[in-house]
Amino acid sequence: MKTSRPPLLSERRAAFAPAVLFAALLAAAAPAPASAQEAAPEPVRAPVTISSRPTGADLTVDGAPLGPAPQTVRLLPGRHVARLAFPGAPAVYAEFESDESPSSASFDVPAPSAAVLLVSEPEGATVTRDGMNEGVTPLLLPEVDPGRHVFSFELTGHRPQQIEATVRAPSPVLISARLVPASATVRVTSDPPGATVTLNGAPRGETPLDLAGIPEGEATIEVALAGHAPFRTQVRLSAGESFDLNAPLDPLPASLRVESLPAGARIYLDQAFRGEAPVSLSGLAPGEHRLRAELPGHDPAARTIVLAPGADAVEEFRLRGNVGTLALSTSPAGVEILVDGRSCGKTAAKTDASDVVSETLELPDVPAGERRIEFLRPGYAPARRTVVIERDKVLALPTVTLERRFIPDVEVRTRRSVYRGVFVEKTPDFYRLETRPGLIQSIPLGDIIKIGIIRTDADPDDASR
Repeated sequence: MKTSRPPLLSERRAAFAPAVLFAALLAAAAPAPASAQEAAPEPVRAPVTISSRPTGADLTVDGAPLGPAPQTVRLLPGRHVARLAFPGAPAVYAEFESDESPSSASFDVPAPSAAVLLVSEPEGATVTRDGMNEGVTPLLLPEVDPGRHVFSFELTGHRPQQIEATVRAPSPVLISARLVPASATVRVTSDPPGATVTLNGAPRGETPLDLAGIPEGEATIEVALAGHAPFRTQVRLSAGESFDLNAPLDPLPASLRVESLPAGARIYLDQAFRGEAPVSLSGLAPGEHRLRAELPGHDPAARTIVLAPGADAVEEFRLRGNVGTLALSTSPAGVEILVDGRSCGKTAAKTDASDVVSETLELPDVPAGERRIEFLRPGYAPARRTVVIERDKVLALPTVTLERRFIPDVEVRTRRSVYRGVFVEKTPDFYRLETRPGLIQSIPLGDIIKIGIIRTDADPDDASR
């Protein structure tokens, strides 16, 4: 028997005709005549080793299943038929001859394959199979040999991932890779929004903001908004980590300077008196406030203001005058004028003239509206007037004459007599005294020995005059 592979009479796959082979085998196995049988010795069954390339194909010889190749089987000399097949792949039929010597035979058998679908999240990852580049996800490999395979996924900005998978034909296989970013992501929000976000000293945008691509490790995040205290924190990040960071921003106090024109107005903030303008206020809470200014003789003014956080604001009130002018004269001069009980001055005598009628006295800042005017001079009956003052107008009163009271207020002693009466005037030569109503007595100064005051509320000249 030959030790090498005998020549094949036929190698066929599924198209080989099993019926023809079976007929040939029956003819070869037909019994010989009785005389020949008695003369022939018993045939020797020699071992034949049958293998497949690749190994593991299911082997059947002459219709008898033997198991996965390679297999060694003892066969009678002659022609034989082998069937080899992998599950899910076409079968191979092979005819071979054996003799009385051990032999071997090896046959190429189509290997089974399976479809493999490779996906990744995110998509676009480069895939290698057992070290060989296959393409970019999503990727379909229609024919993959059964067995253990190593699939590698790589995507820029993400950690590479390897997946080992066993492929069994003919079942399709789905291999999915979830790629972890090689950096971290932080979503930054602030209250209020619109704040500038700085990562490790570099501005990155305004809140709300997604900070992507942050290297793993420690990072410093700052959030700043005008008028608010800045927010700063350090975070330790891991690759693929994603979390939210909210920065509460505390508003800074505001300051306010209030001025008025004219100056001196009383300033009220939220109904509380804060001083006379100009006045500076600090440490104020941001937000809405009510501001008011009041000045005598002017219309009050008020407004609502909004102070921004950290603001240094200035507010000015231009107050509109609410006064008029009162012009008056009196007879005699030297009369004190009171407006609503407040003294506003005295009328004065005309220059180089007697004090019978005074100069006109102008009171420019009399508040508009109804006012009570009083005229007072010792020795005279007080006079009263009620007037209406109009804004920015002059009210001229007719000369107000006060009635003199005949109440002796001085006593004048001369060498010859004593005079009692009401002082009228003093001239370079005479001391004039009203001794009776309407009767004026002129006393030569040279005759006067003494002048005495009778009433404490009188207004006479003393003896030195």
